[in-house]
Amino acid sequence: MIKTALQLVILALLLTISGCGNSDSQQESAPGKPGVADDTSKLCSSIGEGFSLAKQCAVNNSYSEVGVTIDSNDDEVARNICADITKKMTKLTAHFSASWKLQIYSPFRSDKPMATCMLH
Repeated sequence: MIKTALQLVILALLLTISGCGNSDSQQESAPGKPGVADDTSKLCSSIGEGFSLAKQCAVNNSYSEVGVTIDSNDDEVARNICADITKKMTKLTAHFSASWKLQIYSPFRSDKPMATCMLH
């Protein structure tokens, strides 16, 4: 019980440090053309609306990562959600560089992502 509570506190701290879903990008985009930072914010909104297991989404522009916390501890579920999000969000991620990745986390396991997919 204490270990689970500690993991949740660590996860909350990591999300707070990473901006709680807020984009910290310094990238500029041309007028009328959305930048990657705009699209990562839209991506998090879309994930929150379209995937019931997704509980939190955070963007880390420094590391080109989008982290999603799901209400599951099952690696196979995480891999399926990662692939499904990547497939369904291609319109928003089509112009992302190959270095952007989606990482799926569990609130029950804060040691490492359960799944990672490239966003492009």
